[in-house]
Amino acid sequence: MKRTTPSLKSLLFLLFVLSSASAYGQRADDFVIEEHMRYSAEKKFNSWSVSVGYGPLIMYTDITSYTLFPDEHWDFAPMVKISKYLNPAFAFDFQFLGGNMYGSNAGYYFEGDILDYTISHVGIINQMLATPGPRKDKWNFFYKIGFGGTAFRSKLHYSSNDSLVMERDFSGDSLDTRYVVLGYDLYNPDKKTTREHSLVLPVGIGVMYRINRSFDLGVEMTMRFSLFDKYDNILAGSTNDSYWYTNFNISYKIGKKDKRHKRWTYRGYDFNIFGAKKKYPLEDEVKQFEDDLNNYAANRPVKTDSVIIVHNLKKIYGPAYVYSVFFSTGGTNVDREDLVAIAEAAIQLMKNKNLKVEVIGFSDDTGPADKNMEISRKRAEAVKDILVNDLGISAERITVTAKGETELLSPTDKLSPRGIDMVNRRVDIVLRK
Repeated sequence: MKRTTPSLKSLLFLLFVLSSASAYGQRADDFVIEEHMRYSAEKKFNSWSVSVGYGPLIMYTDITSYTLFPDEHWDFAPMVKISKYLNPAFAFDFQFLGGNMYGSNAGYYFEGDILDYTISHVGIINQMLATPGPRKDKWNFFYKIGFGGTAFRSKLHYSSNDSLVMERDFSGDSLDTRYVVLGYDLYNPDKKTTREHSLVLPVGIGVMYRINRSFDLGVEMTMRFSLFDKYDNILAGSTNDSYWYTNFNISYKIGKKDKRHKRWTYRGYDFNIFGAKKKYPLEDEVKQFEDDLNNYAANRPVKTDSVIIVHNLKKIYGPAYVYSVFFSTGGTNVDREDLVAIAEAAIQLMKNKNLKVEVIGFSDDTGPADKNMEISRKRAEAVKDILVNDLGISAERITVTAKGETELLSPTDKLSPRGIDMVNRRVDIVLRK
């Protein structure tokens, strides 16, 4: 018999859907990613889920009259799936499905039932893009490749009268009383025997939609390639039998409801697709910069007044990194020696991606209050400009605040006359998590 070859067309259709999903996945999200959404190996996330689904099971065998979709007879199958996510990008799932199978062509038809059990590697496509994470916090697109087995029974019939085909109809041996059946007694086709088995390789894609913390909806399409050619009882086909299974499913995410599931977290730039911490691209340069800066700081004259002032500021700002930059009377330009404090702050920001920075400008009470407010703003903007344009810190991480003469720092008897004079002409760089 001439075998139809719909599998190639089916795969092309799957690839078309895959390319469309990838294109959608490249669109930027427009909402704020909160800390509990960010993936980290140190954090605890839910990782197990169970799914149930239902959908069409389409056979492609030597006895098939269609090239893609059945033109008359449709069979549907339920499935159950347990998934374990290793990290946001990769998972394994254990799937079981069972249903009827059917195909007809050239005066014959076969019918039977099949049980399918597979284990598959699952990859979340959008976690592998330039901006890893769920799209709009609602959509995940995935592929899967697996391995498993099937257990099935089938009988071959004549289309004209529904009678069973016998071996002698092919061999010409009139004494041969065996029937063309699998999983049934060859001489008594009403009696079930041990199911026939076959190896199967599922390859497919899918999409899932996040409903809430507990449930997801999904659609999954897989072409399941058999390593044998016998589902339809015809062993003379040009290639092995296969079938296409599509299911619409609902998933329940197992675990504590106050924690996110790994597949709905956002992998930061500090982690590779396997969820492991990756080396920061500029780590070596930052380390060299830090060493050079420490060497310079160790050999420059110590600004005693600055040390005393920063010590007092830490009492005000609490558990935060604080760096102060000082200015001359009415000045808004950063002195060369104060670039060290800005560089030290930049190093901390490069090493700790979660830190946010507030640049706070101050002025003494010399002159009108409105002018002092403007001077403090310009001082803060000058420090921000160096952080962003000279040291490469993202402007989105920086908040600028001008306080003018509204919060004067009380001088102490430990300061020199020069220190007392400059204590309020400063910008505080405050780093917090």
